[in-house]
Amino acid sequence: MKIKNILFSQNPPTDFDKTPYAKLSNKYNIKIDFFKFFQIEGLSASQFRKNRINPCEYTAFIFTSKNAIDHFFAILKENKMQLSIDIKFFCINESTAHYLQKYIVYRKRKIFYANGTAKELVKILEDNSSEKFLLPCSLESSVNPLISLLNEKKINYKKAEVFQIAMADLQNINIENYDMIVFFSPFGIQSLKSNFPNYQQGETTIAALGHQVLEAAENEGIKIQIMAPTPEHPSIFTAIDDFLQKLNGKNK
Repeated sequence: MKIKNILFSQNPPTDFDKTPYAKLSNKYNIKIDFFKFFQIEGLSASQFRKNRINPCEYTAFIFTSKNAIDHFFAILKENKMQLSIDIKFFCINESTAHYLQKYIVYRKRKIFYANGTAKELVKILEDNSSEKFLLPCSLESSVNPLISLLNEKKINYKKAEVFQIAMADLQNINIENYDMIVFFSPFGIQSLKSNFPNYQQGETTIAALGHQVLEAAENEGIKIQIMAPTPEHPSIFTAIDDFLQKLNGKNK
């Protein structure tokens, strides 16, 4: 097997030649394409109010993405809601937790985070079972592996839908032309299956950034061969580079 064409499921960078993408392309003589598999659209404050959810009635918030944080706090601002200083924040990983600094004074808040997996996050939530949790999420939250675990463990939570996903039309893409596809969100996996219900992975190498993408792929029967972040590969680019280097060694 040889990797000649890679599809990154996101928008192209503004200055390709100065990016890690260009380094990969030049180093391994690979053609790289970009296509965003979905778009995120925030719900308006009036749409949110139809759910009759008052965030101030909850003692803790659960965040699994930076998008959820952005759209949740946008709705709070639009509705002129002030959060209690005692509210706790539970995040899927450290990166998401630190992103909260955009909206709150981090050191003054009680913030907890998992290792990137829904399973680990639920363990932390179980240790704080007395809390009343609110989960800001998308209208298409069924793709989130966390939901089934929360229900299974009978966590006291409520979904607060703050954004929606518009799946891109991928019909003009010949998905079989790509030897590798790189995913950055579980919604990318959902879009792939939505556009190609009969998709068969075959010999295509699939790369994933984040445990949520890994879990979403596994739920769809898709095998992940390249994973980041890991202790060895903190970035998806180093993970792909290492994979290609080893692959080229085998092909010699």
